[in-house]
Amino acid sequence: MDSVQLSCPQCSWRALCNQAEVEKRLRQLGLLRRAPHPPGELVAELLSSNSSRLKCDACAAVGLLVVQPSEDEPWDDWQQAVLCEVCKKPIPPARLEVFPTAVRCVDCQNAADRGDEPDEPDYCPKCGSLVELRVSHSGGITRYKRFCTGVPPCRL
Repeated sequence: MDSVQLSCPQCSWRALCNQAEVEKRLRQLGLLRRAPHPPGELVAELLSSNSSRLKCDACAAVGLLVVQPSEDEPWDDWQQAVLCEVCKKPIPPARLEVFPTAVRCVDCQNAADRGDEPDEPDYCPKCGSLVELRVSHSGGITRYKRFCTGVPPCRL
């Protein structure tokens, strides 16, 4: 699968996404949980059938359009969305102009500079869904158990 252009009909946001970025967006929808390296044809098919469920990075509206690349339109007009690795919000273009290799937004980078590193999320080894810590409802000492958030949840 080559790069794909995504567009928001609400705010006119546009981005050029490669296969890895499309896979990441599909995983956020709960797809591709069991396929660590899916073939490009599968990713393209899932994107075309689920693009109406994808969220816009700029306005958070649901329902992105997959735009076919035009030979007449220059690639420079397309905004490449770079998401913060911590909060998953778009990094402002002004920050990327100053720091082209930035992977965090200003707030998350400031927190990291202060030493407030976020906890890495824990994923289920069976299905790849997020794992939550929940209070175990038993008498005595408070205990916590790990629970899979997948549907149906796996037993950990």
